Amino acid sequence: MVVPTFQGKRGNPVLWARRFFPDLMAIEGDVGARHLIGRYGEAAVEAPVEGKGAFVDIDTPQALVDLKAEIEGS
Repeated sequence: MVVPTFQGKRGNPVLWARRFFPDLMAIEGDVGARHLIGRYGEAAVEAPVEGKGAFVDIDTPQALVDLKAEIEGS
């Protein structure tokens, strides 16, 4: 998995290998997948990014629509 970082803080994982899909699909509720990063820490690669984009949480189709609207309105 690739985990974006900004100023030393981890953001949302944006890229998951297929091998993690069963674990991701088993998550219930809005708890995120942070526990999977801990469980599979050896597979995590940190990718420094510029800006606070690492902390944008897009985990539903509506969240993506909202972000697009925000970007286009800027």
